[in-house]
Amino acid sequence: MIEFEQVSIALGNFLLDEVSLSIQKGDYYCIMGPSGAGKTIILEAIAGLLVPDSGRILHNGNDVRNIPPEHRGIGLVYQDYSLFPTMTVEKNIAFGLRMRMLPDSEIEKRTGLLMRRFNITHLATRAPLTLSGGEQQRVAIARALAIEPELLLLDEPLSALDPVTRDQFIGELRELHRDQGLTIVHVTHDRRDPMSLGTRMAMIINGHLVQEGRVDDVFSSPCHEEIARFIGYENILRGTVVSCSDSLCSVEIGKNLISAVADAKKGDRIALCIRADDITLMKADGRQTSARNTLQGSVIRKSISGSLATITVDAGVELTAIVTRKSAEELALEPGTPVIMSFKASAVHAIPWRDA
Repeated sequence: MIEFEQVSIALGNFLLDEVSLSIQKGDYYCIMGPSGAGKTIILEAIAGLLVPDSGRILHNGNDVRNIPPEHRGIGLVYQDYSLFPTMTVEKNIAFGLRMRMLPDSEIEKRTGLLMRRFNITHLATRAPLTLSGGEQQRVAIARALAIEPELLLLDEPLSALDPVTRDQFIGELRELHRDQGLTIVHVTHDRRDPMSLGTRMAMIINGHLVQEGRVDDVFSSPCHEEIARFIGYENILRGTVVSCSDSLCSVEIGKNLISAVADAKKGDRIALCIRADDITLMKADGRQTSARNTLQGSVIRKSISGSLATITVDAGVELTAIVTRKSAEELALEPGTPVIMSFKASAVHAIPWRDA
């Protein structure tokens, strides 16, 4: 549906550098990365608000360089909603339809359907500045959908919402994607968004596309340390492979040897990524574990958040584990407590060690 072929766009000192990606019809495609990575630039290039300095953008196989934004069949919703402050909710939603000079009856029909669809009929005569963030978001999406776009672009649509409204809106976006089969491109810096909504995703860092694929694949197999850190691997350890048998390698990390499934050979420098919730903590009381990796250490930090406790352990290297608050209390996990940390070799994701 949408293809970027080595697209580069320079804006001041920033460069979106030779990005190639593919968005298929029916995708819920998330573009993820830190602030200032170039995510919104990609969105505006799809919409036709920015023109590539080099490369091509294709829509259904056709170069769109000479197609103006209003003729691309695209709805765009910015992070700040960009509603017209002097228009009522109803007039905001109807704006694109009036610009297309549709009959009044058709405008009223579509506007009414969308207000009912997003449960905002009671806000029809209100001004945007009198609405909550969630209400403004619904109006902005209704306005974008009024023109019946082929593609909906969302710029950080959940970032300004409170937790309850956010959960409700995730459900509405999921329903919109499922029921209408609408292709959606969603820019975000929050890893929860692609996990909750996405089918495919792209990771953008410093203007470069560093990984693209199915959401599950990117989250389970990041190809770069910075991606692993960004998507939530709490433990990233650098070491050197000292031996390999088939795909199981022994990696020297400080004074520890850690077993990991890796495509590597002796002497390779690799980074081992381990999620905190894949690490099991036990008291150092001589009990045995079947996990291939077992490290002894002592607790150096404990942090409680709701029903979970984050425990940091010095085991020659610092490792972080997440346990339930109840488990932390039962194990008396306080700074200085000796513990055993264990994790399976299959829970370790190995990637090449890239020097900065």
